[in-house]
Amino acid sequence: MSDLHSRDDWPAGRVLVQAATYNERDNIAPLIESVLAVSPDIQFLVIDDDSPDGTGRFALELADREPRLHVLVRRGRRGLGGAILEGFRIAKRRGFEVSVNMDADFSHDPADIPRLLAAMHPAGGRPVDVVIGSRRVPGGRTVGWPLSRHVASRLVGYFTRWVLRVPVRDPSGGFRAIRLDVLGRIDDRPFAEGYAFQEDFLLRVHRAGGRIFEIPITFSDRTRGSSKADFAETRRSIGELMRIARRTWWGR
Repeated sequence: MSDLHSRDDWPAGRVLVQAATYNERDNIAPLIESVLAVSPDIQFLVIDDDSPDGTGRFALELADREPRLHVLVRRGRRGLGGAILEGFRIAKRRGFEVSVNMDADFSHDPADIPRLLAAMHPAGGRPVDVVIGSRRVPGGRTVGWPLSRHVASRLVGYFTRWVLRVPVRDPSGGFRAIRLDVLGRIDDRPFAEGYAFQEDFLLRVHRAGGRIFEIPITFSDRTRGSSKADFAETRRSIGELMRIARRTWWGR
């Protein structure tokens, strides 16, 4: 099956916001409107894994009327990590300098995008390669999570800091600004799929000497649709993290 995509005549730009989607029909239109309202200089890419609820096809209809909106409906493949990485590579190929990744369920506030971008250029300091909107640094918080998700998130944070040796407090946070030239400096072996992609990507940036910085955000649990972070996905992600640890310490 061939992928579906919006028109090919993209305007030139520097910042591309992207969101990987699966069954987000209820959220996608207001999210697009909110992201594009942040700045007339921002463009938005929706990468949809051929959602059964029609998210991708609905976004394609919206893209017909908005030149700053771009849509890729991936057919015959699926996975959060692969979708995010494909979005980064599209952004780089299209000449963008920075890509901002965010969730499609409004757990990440589009109004925080300018803060992520500003943090990439600290006053008097070297440019930053990855800025994470963090729930775990002072000022950051999470609203609406059950205790089980707080515990899982903190365990992943401890694992990433003490086992993978990546000095980040919220490694699973998916709200990130990425300087795209970092892609040419990191290990290009196949990445972990699913949610473990987030930790795998940070590990590779850190080992390549990239600079990672965190700024506080408020993460609000979704109010529409259902989370994809079910038990099966959590179990897969734990397995992926253990494989990353083996590769890190024993090279296999």
